[in-house]
Amino acid sequence: MTTKLELEEYLYRRAIDIIESTDTDFDKENLLFEEVWIPLAELYKDKTITPKSEGKE
Repeated sequence: MTTKLELEEYLYRRAIDIIESTDTDFDKENLLFEEVWIPLAELYKDKTITPKSEGKE
């Protein structure tokens, strides 16, 4: 079972691979969005949707 931290590390490594690739900037932007940023947002959506005041009683 993959932990959240391991998945985040994989996504950051994937981002570096995409950035260092020889693809066009347009292709890089699309790949980063699809393969890195969307999965990262999904991974941390519970933190971005939950108000900061919640759970700090």
